[in-house]
Amino acid sequence: MRSLVLFDLHYQHNNPISKTKLDKVAGIEGDFDSLILGGDNAELSTGLQNHRVLFERLRRRFECPIAFVLGNHELWGKLGNVSSWRLIYDIFPELGKEYGFTYLESENLDVESSSFVGTYGHFDYSFLRHDRGVSIEDLLRGTFIVERKKITWKDKINMDWEGKRDGDVCVELVDKFSERIKMASGKPISFSHTIPRLTLNGWPDSPSQYFMEAYSGSNLIGDVLQTSGGEYHFCGHTHARANDKIGKTIVVNVGSDYNLLRYVILDREGETTKLEEREIVIN
Repeated sequence: MRSLVLFDLHYQHNNPISKTKLDKVAGIEGDFDSLILGGDNAELSTGLQNHRVLFERLRRRFECPIAFVLGNHELWGKLGNVSSWRLIYDIFPELGKEYGFTYLESENLDVESSSFVGTYGHFDYSFLRHDRGVSIEDLLRGTFIVERKKITWKDKINMDWEGKRDGDVCVELVDKFSERIKMASGKPISFSHTIPRLTLNGWPDSPSQYFMEAYSGSNLIGDVLQTSGGEYHFCGHTHARANDKIGKTIVVNVGSDYNLLRYVILDREGETTKLEEREIVIN
C-alpha cells in the first residue's frame, strides 16, 4: 500500500503561489492507493469554490480513494454566517459525498490491511504553560500583548460553536475519534489537524509562542494515541516540522507552510512500513 499524505495546502484559487502549489501536488510522480488531506486544505470561500477547485483537481489526478479532515481555517463559520458545527457535521460531509471523498470525522477509510482514522481535533488550553506570562483570560479573549503589539488568534473571532466552550468541543471530537480508532477493522494510521502533544509544535520558545502554542492542540489527542494508537499518527496546523513518539505511535508534524509544500509518502508492505518525507519550495 502506497499512500500520499498532505497537510495545510490552504488553497486559494486567486493566489498565484497557491495555484503553483497545487500544480506541484498534481505533479507528484507515481501511483497511490490512497490520498489523505490533513486539514486547512483550502480557505473558506463563497460556495466553497476554493474547495471545489481543489477537490476536482485532486480527483482528476489521483484515481485512488481520497479522505480528508478539516483544519481550523475551514471552520471560520462567522465569515459565511454559518456555525462551525454546521461546517463540521453538515456542509463538509455533503461536499465529501459530492466528490466521492471519505470524510474521516464521520467514518474510517479502509485500504488493504490499513484503516485511516482522523479528526480535526481542536484545542482545550491543556498546552498552556502557566509560568510563561500567558493567562487563561488571554486565551479566552484571543489577544495578547507582545512588545507593545497586540497579536490575535483569529479562531477566537471567526469560529462559532453556538455557545459551546472550546474544551467541550475538543472532548466531543476527540471522544468520537477515540471510538473510531477502537473500531478500526484494519491496522490504524491516524491523523489530526491539531497536534497531540506540545512537543509536536515545532517552534522554539518565544513570548508570542507561549500564547499561540496553547491553540495548537490538546493532550486529549495524545492520550488517545497513548492507549489506542497505531504505528503512525500525522498532524499539521503549526506549519513547523516536528516528530515525537507517544506510546508505540510515531507522530509526525508534516510542517507544510503557505510557500513550502511538505508531504509524506507512506509505503506499507506486509509488516514493514517505510516513511518518505519530501519538500518543495514554492516561489
